Amino acid sequence: WALTRREEEILAQVAAGLSNRDIGKALYISENTVKTHVRAILDKLHATSRTEAVSLAARAGLVRW
Repeated sequence: WALTRREEEILAQVAAGLSNRDIGKALYISENTVKTHVRAILDKLHATSRTEAVSLAARAGLVRW
């Protein structure tokens, strides 16, 4: 999968259990921008949920739990 560096950062935050609001605060971006990135991540990973995206990414070695 070709995730951008920002998408990888956000996916790592999602894997850590952070909410969109908390991710936005941590990365100094708006909550809506986080939502846009999460949607792109789900599309690229062909996942239907944040949990599934993290699971797929973990199996591929993109994130660790």
